[in-house]
Amino acid sequence: MKNIIILFILLAIGTLPGCDFNEELNTIPTGTVSELIFWESENDALLAVNAAYRELDGNGLVQLVTTTDLAMHAPSGPQTLYDIAVGTIDPTNYSVRDYWRRYWIGVRKANDPINNIDKIENGDQELLARLKAEARFLRAYYYTMLTTFWGDVPLVTEPLGIQEQVNRSSKEDVVDFIITELDAITGTLPISYTGNDIGRATRGAALALKARVALYNGRYTAARDAAKAVIDLDVYGLYPDYEKLFWYEGQGSEEVIFDHQYAVGYDYTNYVGRSASSLGGGSGIDPLRAYLLIHEYKGAVDPENEYAGLDPRFGYNVLFPGAVMPNGEIYDSTPTSETPDRISSSEFATNYGFNVKKAIDWERDGGNPEQSTLNFILIRYADVLLMYAEAKIELNELDDTVYDAINEVRTRPTVEMPAITGGKSQAELREIVRRERTVELAYEGLHLFDMNRWQTGEAKTQPALGIRYKNESGEWVIVNRNLTRNFRADRDYLWPIPQEEVEVNPNIGQNPNY
Repeated sequence: MKNIIILFILLAIGTLPGCDFNEELNTIPTGTVSELIFWESENDALLAVNAAYRELDGNGLVQLVTTTDLAMHAPSGPQTLYDIAVGTIDPTNYSVRDYWRRYWIGVRKANDPINNIDKIENGDQELLARLKAEARFLRAYYYTMLTTFWGDVPLVTEPLGIQEQVNRSSKEDVVDFIITELDAITGTLPISYTGNDIGRATRGAALALKARVALYNGRYTAARDAAKAVIDLDVYGLYPDYEKLFWYEGQGSEEVIFDHQYAVGYDYTNYVGRSASSLGGGSGIDPLRAYLLIHEYKGAVDPENEYAGLDPRFGYNVLFPGAVMPNGEIYDSTPTSETPDRISSSEFATNYGFNVKKAIDWERDGGNPEQSTLNFILIRYADVLLMYAEAKIELNELDDTVYDAINEVRTRPTVEMPAITGGKSQAELREIVRRERTVELAYEGLHLFDMNRWQTGEAKTQPALGIRYKNESGEWVIVNRNLTRNFRADRDYLWPIPQEEVEVNPNIGQNPNY
């Protein structure tokens, strides 16, 4: 699908009124796409749908982990994700505003082809139907994100007038709409694509998104059935090498169900930038000791080396003292290090001693990391297996398929953790599947949503701890910057509606206690 970026450039960069990132729900001119391309040909529809892909989440979604118990970000000025992390979020927060704007731009871009493709009288009707289904999938994705962050949101399915103001619909109604839409398009979307169409929304993507939104909203029967339907398609599997799944080698593999695709010359990302200073990064995500502690060991714990024998996914995801970095050098962030990674030695160095390793394909991106075109996976098969298991556990259907799904993830070649044995209670399996999700899907942008639906936000208030090292006296010391993080259960499971949105549309209201 790399050519999607090429095709929507005319729509996404400077040629459409209102396509700037600063668009808002109530300032989008009516029919901008329609007025420009007139809906006369298949190509008109293709251009419009391609433009709707533009607002998909990408590598930046990973930054959300810094607002959870698993990572932190260095103080970065007021009104950023750092404020959300420490519990001082308010409606003027810039990060909240930017997420809100982008998803609404996505809704608007998807609504245009949904409302206008049927005007095209001449053309391949099967192709046009598929393109409309793709746009409906994308709108469902954006609404999934909107309801997950903000709860009740406006349900807008047609272009709005520039002065039109809208009320919010209940989260339940919007989720009903999302699921109904995904059910309606599943049969129209193909199971797979070939050539330049690879990366477009598929039947599996629609079913997997349905499983996700159902699970996020406690609709466990629907989540179970949708996840099982993905499994029964028999086209997906686990990529054998966990680490390389997130390299170029893993792009388009049997595990990838849906991703944000980058393309040379049009759309780049930078995975190195969030990592270690010695790699040229800025330590933008500081993994915390809490992520280390949820991992299991394959054998006895070595008191002198807490990384030995650890679930290998920790080492695939995180750089720790003594780890081999993607460039082949040894990572050393201890206070006596003579490398740029020495803890708190510069504005680019880690503050807690760990760094993110996941998705750094040094051989391909090390020379020019700012121009990485490594796709960002939004939905993958391991997630589907764990969603299936979790839904079954919540339904108290504790049969062999639950163990099979979890163990398929745990026993992947290159991971090879011991299989979970039978006879567990619902509470035990719930703890297991939650731990497995946290370990397996770390630094992929999903953990905040899991914490919110599990109602475990208070975990953020535990001390933010980093690496353990021996000081000059030979005593073990754990990095503790004495940071206080706050969490309000009566407020912080939802983000605030951006203040500027409330000011231009008083009908929209505000989330509780903001």
